[in-house]
Amino acid sequence: MRGRYERNPGRLVELVPGESRDVLDLQWKDEVAHVICVTLVGPPATAGDISNPTECVALVQWGAGEVEAEAEIDFGVGGVVFTLPASSIRITAKLEAIESASEVPPPVRVGAFASVGSGGRTSRLTRTRFQDIPIAAGGTAAFEVPPFAKALRVMAGDQAARAYRLAFFGESAVPPLYSIEVAAGGEAPLVDLSPDVTSVVMTNTGLAAISAARAIFELGI
Repeated sequence: MRGRYERNPGRLVELVPGESRDVLDLQWKDEVAHVICVTLVGPPATAGDISNPTECVALVQWGAGEVEAEAEIDFGVGGVVFTLPASSIRITAKLEAIESASEVPPPVRVGAFASVGSGGRTSRLTRTRFQDIPIAAGGTAAFEVPPFAKALRVMAGDQAARAYRLAFFGESAVPPLYSIEVAAGGEAPLVDLSPDVTSVVMTNTGLAAISAARAIFELGI
């Protein structure tokens, strides 16, 4: 199998918002997994004088023999590097969001390549869920927990004024497994996720609307 990876196979593609394309597809189904180092190459910050949209997501599917797993990973400016035990890997890149709804951003180029061995290289891997609709005082926003998520940080509104509660739910809708309060002026905490958490509900406990929020899930891969 090692000889198959010595050429560092990979692909560079051009994406427009809402489009997805394969950037790596190594489907050999060997029975024994090897440590594979994957590099996701993100777009530059700007194209000329125009800011690039950088909310790119990679759907990574990997496995050995008949067993497969999958996860979604954020990557943007500069990209990310990570390792996986696998004999087959497929990566589909998607440009998920637009920086400004009033402008049509230029296409961006992204890519991926792989090689055998980790080389001790790794990046912090995340999957971000966006809430772009304002959350009124007393209102809620729900975030689905992605596969392999191990911790969560919610960034929302002006730190000095916003306040919110996070409730962590399992398969049963009520009651929550646990919850935390984030006071106005306090930093957004990084909260560990128990394995049975499937969704997180954010409640705006402040007096004013929160314009937008993003739930940044850290992944354990």
